[in-house]
Parts: sequence; C-alpha cells; structure tokens
Amino acid sequence: MYFYGPVPSRRLGFSLGVDLIPKKVCSFDCVYCHVARTTQKTAGQFSYVKLPQFTKELKATIAKKPQLDYITISGSGEPTLHKNLDKIIGIIKQTTKNRYPVCVITNSSLLYRKSVRRALRRADLIIPSLDAATPRVFEKINRPLKGITIDKIINGLIRLRKEFKGKIWLEIMVVRGINDTLDEAFRLREAVAKIKPDKVQLNIPVRPAWADIALPDKERVREIAKIIGGNIEIIARFNKKPRKQSGGDAANVIIEFLKRRPANLSDLEKTLGISRLRLNRSLRDLISRGKIKEKMAHGEKYFIFCGAKNKI
Repeated sequence: MYFYGPVPSRRLGFSLGVDLIPKKVCSFDCVYCHVARTTQKTAGQFSYVKLPQFTKELKATIAKKPQLDYITISGSGEPTLHKNLDKIIGIIKQTTKNRYPVCVITNSSLLYRKSVRRALRRADLIIPSLDAATPRVFEKINRPLKGITIDKIINGLIRLRKEFKGKIWLEIMVVRGINDTLDEAFRLREAVAKIKPDKVQLNIPVRPAWADIALPDKERVREIAKIIGGNIEIIARFNKKPRKQSGGDAANVIIEFLKRRPANLSDLEKTLGISRLRLNRSLRDLISRGKIKEKMAHGEKYFIFCGAKNKI
C-alpha cells in the first residue's frame, strides 16, 4: 500500500501519507528517526512505484472522502530518492482535481541536484530539514551518506528558494547534547538568512527513536528560537478534533498505521476514528499475539509494529 492515514500532524493537520520508498532506504541515518535504522544508505534514484497501482489506490482512498488538510509525500525513506517524483505529484493533483495541497517532506540531501528541485516544482509546500550548520554536528545528528556535505545541503536549499514558487517551511529537529548549543544556533541563523524560507519550525523528537536520545530543555529551545529569529515557531501538539468513528477491522487498520510510525493512544484515536474502548481491546490483542509492542519514550507510552526485521 502506498497510502496511510490520514495521520494527525502537528504541522499539517490531518495529512494523508504517501509512502514511495521501501523501508528503510535513505541517504541519512538520523539519530532521531522513528522509523528504524537505515538499511540501504544511498543517493541513487529509482522508480519504486507502479503508477497504475498507485493511481488505483489513490482513487479508492479519495472516494472515501477522508478529512484532509494535506496530501504529504514522506513515508519510510527519503522521498526524493524516487525517480520522476514530478509524475507522482502530477497524478495526485490530476486525480484529486487539486482539491488538496501537496506537501513534500525531505531531508534536503539531494536538493543540490537541479533535477530534484525541478521534480518538486508542482508541490504546494516543501518541508526540508536543516538540523545543523556545521560539518561536525551534521555528521553526528544526520549520519549522511559519504559525499553529502552540509555545504551542499545549504546551497541546495538556497537554490530551491530561488526556483520554487510555493511555500517552504524549514524544519530543525533539536536534540539535546547534539545540536542544541548556542554556537550552532548562531550558525543556523546565518544559514537561514541565506535560505530565506517562509517559516522556520523547531521540532523535538517526541516519538521513540532507534538511538538513545534526549529531549532538549524547553528554555533552551525558546532561546534557540530567539537567536534564529524571523518567522519561527516551536511545534506544539496536535490539537484538532478526532475523526468520526469508523467500522471495519480495527486490528488491521492499527497495524497498517504502525508499520509507518510509532503512535500513542491519542494519535491512534484521532487518526483512525476508532473509539478508545475498541482501540484498547485491539491493542491488547495485538500485543498478546506479538504483532505490536509498547515502548516508553519521554514519559509517554507508544505502540510499535513488530513485524519488520529492522525494529526500533
């Protein structure tokens, strides 16, 4: 399946996820990734999607008239690794008759390539990442493929801003002890001034990650935001009303969701439109059968899919 959700996004409201890349094919191995460790680190682009099947699934999904704010291309790996991403965006827009804005979430690693920037031109919103501005911190937090440098990424983002007509919201994931120093904040401010995004979003890794990481101090995050300045926001929790309750096999729906991302009880309730009573019953059953497991992260309980070989 190429689609999942809609998921409750702290930034995008209700977002229909589009998963183009096999798990876990990526150009980075970020310490905060909630999907898993990268098993195939690459910068090579391939056509992973069967377009007729993709279109068929999209039509079936849209026919259900889901509550949507965005259709978001992100998923289990870096989406710009998909060759001819512009065809995917075109199919989404044509099939939905431009009813929903299309967002692409990218780690920015391939934006130095003109072909990649051109493939993104039909998107309405791009959310690229920039977690560091210095080589040492970049290597530590993003663990990139050899040959991908922070200078390439910043220059690619500068070019993207000059060429792209839609909105760019630059994301910075703040991890304690790695990129939360004031020195790095000042260096990020210099980079942001050159990139000129419409907005900067400071995020924190609240979901379980493959590495043992810690949340940054709240006061330090506010201090970093003040240093970077401009149109900047600290991402808050999801606050939209839950979807209407749905029927169907709750267990299968839960598993399909957790294959893409860990979730807490509130996430699942808001996303899947399943009552808390049915959710708790199904979650207990799935745990007893070894399909999912529980994991505490930063004082909150998350549910994680256990079916993949590469587990968190």
